[in-house]
Amino acid sequence: MADYKQILHERLYVTVPGTERLRKTAASRIKHLLANGWREVERQQRPDHILVKLERTGHAPMKARLPKAAPEVRIERRPRRDGQQGGPRGRGRR
Repeated sequence: MADYKQILHERLYVTVPGTERLRKTAASRIKHLLANGWREVERQQRPDHILVKLERTGHAPMKARLPKAAPEVRIERRPRRDGQQGGPRGRGRR
């Protein structure tokens, strides 16, 4: 069976353009991704952000392997015997 590979491209914005110092949100995001099994593969410096390519491998998620569910079969309701329709107020016999 082939490996399952996920690839993610993230823009991490910097505090001062042209530097490596990340904003708090970007620093926390990369820290979170690295802690959850992502590996940094490539990093490109841009004027106002850093473009990071991350990847991880492993088993295909369970969602991807489940078979498709069959369409639901609906049973039609039989009409009432007395011939009255219920109406919007739902009144029965008086």
